[in-house]
Amino acid sequence: MNNSIALKNSNLNTNIKLNQTWFNIKHVDNEQFFSSDLAKVCAKNQKQKRWILCVDGDESSLQTLAENVDTSKILRVNGQRQPIAFDKIARALLKGNCSTVILCDHDFSERQLMMLQSCARQGNTECIVVNKKQNQLH
Repeated sequence: MNNSIALKNSNLNTNIKLNQTWFNIKHVDNEQFFSSDLAKVCAKNQKQKRWILCVDGDESSLQTLAENVDTSKILRVNGQRQPIAFDKIARALLKGNCSTVILCDHDFSERQLMMLQSCARQGNTECIVVNKKQNQLH
């Protein structure tokens, strides 16, 4: 297996099409996403007996998720003090030890999103980027 994270075609356009099977970007504004949609995905994927990796998820979101899935296979990585390097995330996707990788509140470039999609597909790992919408005061 080739563990390279380089894109085959580096000519990116602004209308990128992401494969929804391996890679999703979700914009959420409440904890219901963690207790319903994300919990269903994780429960389905846990049948594979592989890890669920959550990078930079806040405590309340993870608690909501933990109420609905087997917590013995959830790994939490917190990069608030030391940011998690992009290449480490890509390698985790490539290795295939996780059934699901959840990336919370990360600001990825278009190129990085394409690389994550490719790594997820190659590693047979579902990758979900969760961006919480900030409530704006008017």
